Amino acid sequence: MNYMYIDLLGYTASFIILISLTMKSIVKLRWINAAGSLLFVVFAFLTRSAPTVVMNVGIIFIDLWFVLRISRIKAEYELVKAERGSALLDFFYSKHRDEIDQIFGETAFEDARGFSYFMCNGEIAGLFAWKDSSPTECQILVDYVTPQYRDLRIGTWFFEKQLPYFKDKGYSRFVYENVGKDHWKYLERIGFVHGALGSFSKEIV
Repeated sequence: MNYMYIDLLGYTASFIILISLTMKSIVKLRWINAAGSLLFVVFAFLTRSAPTVVMNVGIIFIDLWFVLRISRIKAEYELVKAERGSALLDFFYSKHRDEIDQIFGETAFEDARGFSYFMCNGEIAGLFAWKDSSPTECQILVDYVTPQYRDLRIGTWFFEKQLPYFKDKGYSRFVYENVGKDHWKYLERIGFVHGALGSFSKEIV
């Protein structure tokens, strides 16, 4: 094989592994890292570097073991009410403020009238904040999940299992206004309809 292509394969494998280290999701990190290591196995085989083959095969098995371990953990979710002015709520917001403000706007947290924590296996996994847009519309101001839980499972659970709570309050629809583009793909994947620029809605059924 042309040595130029072999070098290109090695550079590609290195780039993929570097990209994996930027992933906020542990599962994504492991899958992408395993893909990069697999390319390194091919690269090392072509360059006859047995130690590199052994090392990267080991990395692949470690990555797959972690993915299997994480996938077998049963996640139990809860929605727990939070109180404005509480030390825990203020601490959580201050810790994640930059990202929350970037996605939902700098006034979203202050404008909210209701707050709840997303809990996963007893740990705080995110924050949900809202206010009345109209007597029948619940305007979501913050729908934030910490990086390690961004796999759609919390969003799917919430918008499938927690709707009766909001329905009992008289709401028939969730709405977003001027939400950041980084959140659009997530909203579309969990069933929100894109209206005007940055506005989304979902019927509560």
